[in-house]
Amino acid sequence: AESERKSRQMARRAHKCNPDAVILVTGCQSQLHPDAALAIKGVRYVGGNASKLEVAEAAARLISDRELVIDGRREITAEYECYAVKLPDHTRAYVKIEDGCKNKCAYCVIPKVRGPVRSKPFDDVVSEVKALAELGFKEIVLTGIEVCDYQYNLKKLISTLSEVNGIERLRLASVNPAFINPEFADCVKEIPKLCHHFHLSLQSYCNRTLRAMRRQYNVAMLKRNVSYLRSVMPDVAFTADIICGFPGESEDDFAETLKNVSELGLIHAHIFPYSPRPETEAATMPEQIDEQVKNKRCAQLSALCENMSNNIIEGFKAQNKPFSVLFEESKNGFSYGHTENFIEVAVRSDIPLDGNIYQVSLKRRLEGSTTVWEAALCEADTSY
Repeated sequence: AESERKSRQMARRAHKCNPDAVILVTGCQSQLHPDAALAIKGVRYVGGNASKLEVAEAAARLISDRELVIDGRREITAEYECYAVKLPDHTRAYVKIEDGCKNKCAYCVIPKVRGPVRSKPFDDVVSEVKALAELGFKEIVLTGIEVCDYQYNLKKLISTLSEVNGIERLRLASVNPAFINPEFADCVKEIPKLCHHFHLSLQSYCNRTLRAMRRQYNVAMLKRNVSYLRSVMPDVAFTADIICGFPGESEDDFAETLKNVSELGLIHAHIFPYSPRPETEAATMPEQIDEQVKNKRCAQLSALCENMSNNIIEGFKAQNKPFSVLFEESKNGFSYGHTENFIEVAVRSDIPLDGNIYQVSLKRRLEGSTTVWEAALCEADTSY
């Protein structure tokens, strides 16, 4: 709901900044409420997710005929839109392999606005990754609305991509906690290029709240999966998304989430208050939580996760093992990047290290930061 509000605000701001500009609107809001988007002053094109590949053509037409109004309403089909990223603007390359969602989570409108699950053909993904490797990209992040629902064998895809020359790292975007089960762990544990980091689409760690959210896993299942992953990947690290203040979440429910998260061990968490999304089941549920209570719970959980992250990374540091870091940006005398298990680090450097992978040793929290660790290049890498 908040994202949709900001999108409308941005369109209005664009018109205010330049009343003569032609404004095109696309995405989820346009798919769900095309008439509302078209009603925004200055908007001349509304294309939902089903017609986003036509935006450039529509822009060209609107430039030549400014009075033309195109309403790109269309039902989303079960076919995957055929497109590929040719030149990413990040050091790591994000490759979308899946779109749509089959789940019916109570708080989410994605199945309505992104359509059914559909996947990029296996060979197309491999070709795209090979092209990115030739451009010099060393890390690939496989993304999607529900990447674990990739229809052409995700485990086989990971294995195949790991053999692409030039690719040194593979990483999965947000994963469903039910997917990282022992079968998955046994399949990928011997793939050295797969980063030992998983971002869990957790949302809650309380059984009662998970049932109300209509999630597809429970506390016991996730504990089993995490425990097994750690047994076969001792250096694995987890991050997560967590919602505080879902309708009906009692103090006891939140306390259960706090306890279970503390046992789970996260090096980072994206924590946010529940925001009612119109046209979802949760938006009309009774026992909506007061905003102050939501914010208080977010603060409590954030404090827990910050302390927990510090302890986990201190544990990694105590092992005195080097970490491999892909450096992504340089500023103010530091080069910044992430380890394989997603610890964010900064190294003092007179020259930018962007786009390169170096071995580092962890030192201490970077002064003034709660998330970044200062590191030093290992002796073998100091010659650049």
